[in-house]
Amino acid sequence: MIRIIPSDRLLVMYLLFSGITYIGLLMNNQFGVYFGLMLFIVFTTYVLSWYLLMTITILYTQLLFSQDRVELIIGTSSTIGIKLVSKIPLRPMVRLALIHSPPHVLTSTQEIRINGGEYAVKLIGRWIGVARIIYSIATLEEPLGLLTIQGMLSSDGVNIVIRPRSTHETGSGGVSIGGYTELGTTMEGRLGDLRSLIEYDYEKPASMIHWLTSARVNELMMISRGVDYGSCPPVFIMNASSRILVPKNGKRPIDDMLQMIYDSLHQCTEAKVVLVGRNYVEERTISRGMISFLEYSVRTKIINDMNMNDLAVDMPSYFLIYVKRGDLLDIAYIRSSLNDEPTIEDINRAMNLVGTRNRVVLLGINLGPGVGDTR
Repeated sequence: MIRIIPSDRLLVMYLLFSGITYIGLLMNNQFGVYFGLMLFIVFTTYVLSWYLLMTITILYTQLLFSQDRVELIIGTSSTIGIKLVSKIPLRPMVRLALIHSPPHVLTSTQEIRINGGEYAVKLIGRWIGVARIIYSIATLEEPLGLLTIQGMLSSDGVNIVIRPRSTHETGSGGVSIGGYTELGTTMEGRLGDLRSLIEYDYEKPASMIHWLTSARVNELMMISRGVDYGSCPPVFIMNASSRILVPKNGKRPIDDMLQMIYDSLHQCTEAKVVLVGRNYVEERTISRGMISFLEYSVRTKIINDMNMNDLAVDMPSYFLIYVKRGDLLDIAYIRSSLNDEPTIEDINRAMNLVGTRNRVVLLGINLGPGVGDTR
């Protein structure tokens, strides 16, 4: 798993030495011929020697981490120790890029010396979910800029869990409102498609009845923008299509949804979440500690059903042929949404799966006349 990248400077040097040799031949100048050949041989010997030594060093280099699990709060950072150990007793400096699902975790390219001890790498949690560092790309550059060697290094990996913010705690900026936080309330406007389904109150005007929903569930229902917050969370019906994983202005819809569910759980231990997508309905019981893994489950299911052309991996394409399909689930991310929004039938199945309709919150789902939510 080695890639050789020659530079234009290498070609220029060979053209120069060849030119000296040919000029000596044309001018019948033995010194010019021998001088050109000598430069050619010495230069080739140097380039091949550096190439062989660095290639063997990379092939026998192992990537090691100081820990196999890191937990972050979204928007915060942490450090992890990393080192490169090789059986070859050389200590070249390499540029190391960690391969993971980059939108979830931000890391910078590090200058690390092989067999040079442990270095600290900063990790910044950007999106809620679970990321995994399995591979890295080590880049070595020849001192004269003639040749670049890239090698893919694998390891046992590091699991990175990015959790939602704890907005209900004192001093965190959240204000309790009927068992929910202010952030949970204002999320309705940020999501743009959050609604509460409740049974029709006959003291309310008939204009509040949502007839399309009532016809689907065979019961009079009202849909309001103000969610009826209580001491324990309602049932969440959550869109599980690829659209909720595609960022807009650096943010994904699923992160607000997960924060909403997380905020609802500070007084109750569990919440019921029904995932709905195209030809897919699944019920989950989620605790606070499982919020990040809910994102991972939705993401890996969608990625597993997608074509490679629809995925993005922060890795040179040359090395992608060496990536196992199972590892791809952990390091790939979705480039653009597919035509996998839930249909009317899927939403009906999800509604029928819910045991009570007193408090149902829809996340990312539009109950209008269209199919799913195409925004």
